[in-house]
Amino acid sequence: MSTPVTHPSMDKTHLPFKIRVLDVAPGPAPVRDSVRALLPAARRTRGDEIVVAQPDFDFLEQELLVRKLNAVQDWLWACGRPMPPRALHHQLVIQRDIVVTENPELHLLWGNGRLYVKPLPRYLLDPTFWAEHLVCDESPRRRELAECARGFLFSYCALIAYETDFHIAQANHLIPAALTWEAWQDVSSEIIRNHCFSAINPRYWYGELRLGRLNKIYQFRLGYIFRGYTSVAGYKVYGDLLRDNFAGLATILGYVVIVLTSMQVGLGTEKLAADETFQAVSWGFTIFSMIAPLIAVAAILVFAFFWIMSNWLATTSYEGRRFREMGVRPFWRMQQRKAKTTASSTSAKPFIDDGASEEGQEAM
Repeated sequence: MSTPVTHPSMDKTHLPFKIRVLDVAPGPAPVRDSVRALLPAARRTRGDEIVVAQPDFDFLEQELLVRKLNAVQDWLWACGRPMPPRALHHQLVIQRDIVVTENPELHLLWGNGRLYVKPLPRYLLDPTFWAEHLVCDESPRRRELAECARGFLFSYCALIAYETDFHIAQANHLIPAALTWEAWQDVSSEIIRNHCFSAINPRYWYGELRLGRLNKIYQFRLGYIFRGYTSVAGYKVYGDLLRDNFAGLATILGYVVIVLTSMQVGLGTEKLAADETFQAVSWGFTIFSMIAPLIAVAAILVFAFFWIMSNWLATTSYEGRRFREMGVRPFWRMQQRKAKTTASSTSAKPFIDDGASEEGQEAM
């Protein structure tokens, strides 16, 4: 009988590690703001504004929280197993390309031979940043951030287990350039020793998750029929949607043709020709084979139509809202309307008979 693995309990405000791995050399602190050096140059807000990154709640929640995955936590069992992610070298062994993304909601999702990985931010390797911005109080909002950050760090301990994984991470720009293998050994060892599953976000109880299944869960459980969980792995053009659906329909029709041919052969035999049940089934399936393809084609076209209309409405609605937020107007449209109005008024100008034409005719 195997002995259950026990994990140490962890104080919610406890630092996951205390080793400083990004200090390049001892000496006086640089003139540049040390916190600013840990952050991105800029970030995109939820309203699609580009602003300077600051270590505030908005930035940290956008960088760390995984609420879309937490919304379907009860269904994650259908997308992956409750175990740490496999190492980076194993991802290459099973022929998955590593795709860099800064979206935490895509971290460790895979599909179509791709594994999406969010790079390890510099600020998560700085104990001072943890103490000042992630575990500085026990508020629910701060606690959620700390749980997500701990889970994210733990996922990297699993991804980078061997020195080979470390070099793969360097080649894909997943870790800071200043981080050395020896420093990673030290910090990952401390993180693993202090690890406790109850102190991390439940999303990180699972490793890699299937993106295709997540899309279906969002489509059929939450009602996001057209977009699913994310459009990253979806259709990029409408032609792909039609091609894939009609390809599936052609496969089904091929099987229908085989069944109809078999029924035709059966009706040519004396035994089955005299069987009323077989004749009734053959009659019903023949009618079905004529009507079903038409219904399937109509369903595909209707779905494509509604998908196009949904995208069009979402795009035009977003454009209007975005222009209002930017404080601008689409002046070219007003110019086009004005030009059309001028053209229509010119073409509709009434003819005024001033007698000149009659005078010309009399002169002739």
